[in-house]
Amino acid sequence: MIIKLLPGNPCKSALVYFSKSEFLNFGLSGRDLTLQNRKTLLLLEKIFALLEECAGLRRDGHFVCVLCRPLHSGGCRFFIQFTEEPCGRSFDFSHSDNLLDALNQLQRLGKPDIVSRIGIFRSGGTHKIYIPAGLPMTQAEIAALYEYSG
Repeated sequence: MIIKLLPGNPCKSALVYFSKSEFLNFGLSGRDLTLQNRKTLLLLEKIFALLEECAGLRRDGHFVCVLCRPLHSGGCRFFIQFTEEPCGRSFDFSHSDNLLDALNQLQRLGKPDIVSRIGIFRSGGTHKIYIPAGLPMTQAEIAALYEYSG
């Protein structure tokens, strides 16, 4: 894998290249690159972790643009652009008890009206909470959501 940071770009961009053999080591091919594919999501998590560790690039609740192009050589190239535009956050809960525990924890942390300000959905056998971009959340509140989700 080769990571190339693009200089002079205020949005902080990077190119990430994978050779054919590296791509196959992840169990992926060009046809497999979809957000529904678990291996693709794991690869993106690894890329984001490396960009944070090596270059200090973090999503921090902002939109990130990811463009992917399979290469003729069998590898793949990702163009990743970190923006300053805030985005909402989504948390998945496997059980309704976990969702309720998370909401109770948020209320204890100072968000008594949280239910009226977020979206709660049931989809694909899981419960989801969507936190809109404009809703300020402390690190403790985000940590509580991560604790109960997953």
